[in-house]
Amino acid sequence: MKASFISISLVVFLLLSVSILDAQEPNSASPAENNRAESTADVNTVNSVTVAIIDFESQAPGNPDLGRQLGDILTARLSIYDRFQLVERKKLDDLLKEHQLSLAGMVETDQAVKVGKMLGARIMIFGRAFTVDRDLYIVAKIVGTETSQVKGVIAKGKLESNLSDIIDQLVDNLIESLDKWTSELLPKTEKLSDKIQVLKKQLEGKKLPSVAIIIPEVHVNRPVADPAAETEIKKIFREVGFEVIEANKETLEKWAKDYSMADVDVIISGEGFSEFGSRIGGLVSCLARLEVQATERESHRIISSQRSTRRAVDLSETIAAKTALQAAGRELAIKTIEEIAAELEDKEKSESKNK
Repeated sequence: MKASFISISLVVFLLLSVSILDAQEPNSASPAENNRAESTADVNTVNSVTVAIIDFESQAPGNPDLGRQLGDILTARLSIYDRFQLVERKKLDDLLKEHQLSLAGMVETDQAVKVGKMLGARIMIFGRAFTVDRDLYIVAKIVGTETSQVKGVIAKGKLESNLSDIIDQLVDNLIESLDKWTSELLPKTEKLSDKIQVLKKQLEGKKLPSVAIIIPEVHVNRPVADPAAETEIKKIFREVGFEVIEANKETLEKWAKDYSMADVDVIISGEGFSEFGSRIGGLVSCLARLEVQATERESHRIISSQRSTRRAVDLSETIAAKTALQAAGRELAIKTIEEIAAELEDKEKSESKNK
């Protein structure tokens, strides 16, 4: 009972510490000065921000490597998003060895800021995993190295549950928090852009072609349910504003023969596959290859042709494979939409000249 009380007190302490640090201002600028800095004219937009993830401290029973595994998995998962540039884990390890530093379970913000600046990282993520009774908690701190601002997120699940589910929860919380707080973590004169939101704004008010997306995928020697790349591409097209028409492989084959699918303007087709890479310290690495082509339905003209190879790690081979395919799908969806957007702009310019 005493141990449980101490653990619960630790959770409260960590969350209160983050809240107190959130309230601290990195400088003593007046409200008027801050308002001027945040004005549209003074704010620079950055396309991506460099993030370094340090090994977490772990007190969870049964897995002494969990802290490092969390660092590896979070690095792989966040690398999906184009607005974050993740520092290579090897570069981080080399720096720590060179300066004889050990940052596993690091809790000092000043030390995180120092290491982040040496790495060229503008945001540092670190934290700890521990248990309270039969619950596993993972608490992560997010530190802006230029502002010393600190934010925090937490994920929780049963100790006997699938650890990947708790990590998924942590990743979702981190992404949501980074989207919400990066403007506070970066200097006041900078704002992080999101390519999807940029494309959405660029295409706003335009008549967009309807699309059908059919991208089968296979994981070598294993069946694949709910294709990750196709799902991610559909999600991004919808977010930007496209009408996505559901179709299946048989419908695509029919379209190729007799030009059916009259409601579809553009066919997004391709294929993806993933395979086991390696297993190191309880982590599984998988490699994914994805090829995507956008074709105008009526003319069969190819609008865009893209390919990508991505790698991901996780505790589960299936999740690592899907994460790699999801990363490739996100990358190619954005590239394909950019090319479709360029076509629409060229078409508008041509039509305005002919008027």
